[in-house]
Amino acid sequence: MADVVRMTRDAPDQDSFEAFWRVYPRKVGKPLARAKWDAITNGGLATRTMDKDSGTYVPITLVAEPSEILAGAIRYEQRNRKKGTGEFGYVDDGRYLLHPATFLNQGRFYDE
Repeated sequence: MADVVRMTRDAPDQDSFEAFWRVYPRKVGKPLARAKWDAITNGGLATRTMDKDSGTYVPITLVAEPSEILAGAIRYEQRNRKKGTGEFGYVDDGRYLLHPATFLNQGRFYDE
């Protein structure tokens, strides 16, 4: 019985991850990005982030709905499109685009 529930639950997650992958502007490290996605959308990803004020790592747990992550990825794509070119890879100030797994691991989908 548990296998049936799991199979039913995995199908929408697969579709939502693929939607994220389609809109995210950098296509590298798909297996790791998928693992981060699965953890975040299925109970939470325990990770850590650098607190630049103290210079130490702070443990955090990221939990989000697929729609929240997708909306954040769309905002990220729009912010990082080269103005007037339709190209990706760099923003106007020369910063690189994050790998998808880094975007997920840092909770960047929460950024405005």
